[in-house]
Amino acid sequence: MKKKKILIIVAHPDDEILGCGGSIIKFSKNCTIKTIFTCKTHDGRNSIKNSDNNKKRQITAQKVAKYLKIKNPLFLNYPGLKMNRSDITKMAQSIYDEILKFKPNIIFSHCIDDNHHDHRVTAEAVLIATRPSPKTEFIKNILSMEIPSASERLFSRKKSFKPNYFIDIEATYKKKLELLSKFYTKELLPYPNSRSLKSIKTLIEHRGNLVNLKFAEAFEIIRIIQ
Repeated sequence: MKKKKILIIVAHPDDEILGCGGSIIKFSKNCTIKTIFTCKTHDGRNSIKNSDNNKKRQITAQKVAKYLKIKNPLFLNYPGLKMNRSDITKMAQSIYDEILKFKPNIIFSHCIDDNHHDHRVTAEAVLIATRPSPKTEFIKNILSMEIPSASERLFSRKKSFKPNYFIDIEATYKKKLELLSKFYTKELLPYPNSRSLKSIKTLIEHRGNLVNLKFAEAFEIIRIIQ
């Protein structure tokens, strides 16, 4: 039996671990996993310092992938904070091309109503790229993730993140937290901010408790084909 393929499509390095790091670790032994990062980091400032920061985070993401023994990530480098309709169409085509190459069975991406613009455009581009088609019939599951500090109160203001798919990460949540503290320390914030390690652990516990588990990552189902 062939290994299942999982594709994680997120805006920036750190989103992959914040949103589904425990699941990546859980499935990495039995699945082929690849990450696509769609946007440049803080591209709205257009400074040399910002460019250097983008390169550093890409190097960090490569280190994370190597540490997890998953495939080397792909960086699309779209201007996340400045993206317009035309850019989203181009991003969707870029993602579609990579989907045809990798042929994933499962895709994880952002919530379409996430507070961050670069997260929303990434999610929209994923939905465009994964429209049902004979060419992409290998895609069986599409799940949207939550990102602490970005998904608690959604952009529409009338909605909230309502998970209906849970992955038990009791065996891997500690390593998820270790990865964040080892590689993405600069992206973490002091407690009680929702991006603090303590708050992230609390969220993992809360999501688990919703379905009688100790620790879980939670997702909204976009598509499941059995």
